[in-house]
Amino acid sequence: MRAKQIIHTWDYHHGQATRVVVGGLPPLRGATMLEKQAYFAAHCDHVRSSLMQEPRGHRNMLGAVLTDPATPDGDIGMIFLHPRGFFEMCGDSTFSSVACLIDAGIISADDPDGELSLKVDTVAGRLNVHVQMAGGEPVGITFNNVPSYALGAQTLRVEGFGEVEALLGYGGLTYAYVEAGQVGIPSLREVDHSRLLEVGGQVLSDARAQIHLPAYVGPDRIGDARPVDLITLWEPLHADDVKGARVANFYAPQTCGRTPSGTGLAARAAIEVAAGRLKTGETFVHESPLGLRFLARPVETGIPRPGDGARGVIPALTARSFLMGTAQWVLHPDDPFQAGFIF
Repeated sequence: MRAKQIIHTWDYHHGQATRVVVGGLPPLRGATMLEKQAYFAAHCDHVRSSLMQEPRGHRNMLGAVLTDPATPDGDIGMIFLHPRGFFEMCGDSTFSSVACLIDAGIISADDPDGELSLKVDTVAGRLNVHVQMAGGEPVGITFNNVPSYALGAQTLRVEGFGEVEALLGYGGLTYAYVEAGQVGIPSLREVDHSRLLEVGGQVLSDARAQIHLPAYVGPDRIGDARPVDLITLWEPLHADDVKGARVANFYAPQTCGRTPSGTGLAARAAIEVAAGRLKTGETFVHESPLGLRFLARPVETGIPRPGDGARGVIPALTARSFLMGTAQWVLHPDDPFQAGFIF
């Protein structure tokens, strides 16, 4: 066997798959996580495309690379991957990567039925992570997200539906929330999947073309116009015990997230706090089309937003991720698709 490179990964899911890279890369140079991401993009981007895209991955694959931390007191650094590039923050991959750290023994848990705290560095900022252990397994992962902000509302013209209202927020990535009924979807639980992909893709395309967000939202894009990273179609979650919404998230054509999205829930929690509908310590729920729920609790409010001083929140997000398997991926020098493809 001839191998140009062998990459070691642990694969997790909680409806959404995350491939966590634990070995086979050179040290990622850089004093900050943004510099480490830039180094990876310059020297290792073939690894991202190979593991995220077909034939080894798929259009909805997520990924994470474990690195040295960028801060003196950090425990670990994480860079977040997807088939078309990078996310500065990703809740799904955070849940999976933290589970991987413990399952793989990279970070030890002294008490198999106790609690564990970690400091995680990301491009978007520091995450303070709390893990609940049971029988040696991480059964509950909660992290305090980066500061999250409501960004107001804008009118969006969606082809085929006219003008709709989009609520805007930032939770590590930027989101535009459009109520599903405004774009002809009376129920996210009963809609035909192909129809959902068609409508979600149209709203995403129109939102990216029309909505303009503050340049200071997102530390890695200071000075540049920041696009809408994802759009979320949502409907009220009618349940007596929780406040929340059912959601479908889109970040690429024909690509609907399988989970409620951690960054999306963080941004929505910020919107709800700003509107006075959610208080510190209360729980807000997002439920995906698969029925999976993520939980958010504002644990700190009044966080000043760079640029204008508007106030945001730090939400604590909770979920659990499950190990699917481990793998050694071979990049063969003669393989015409060693860098992957999107079809």
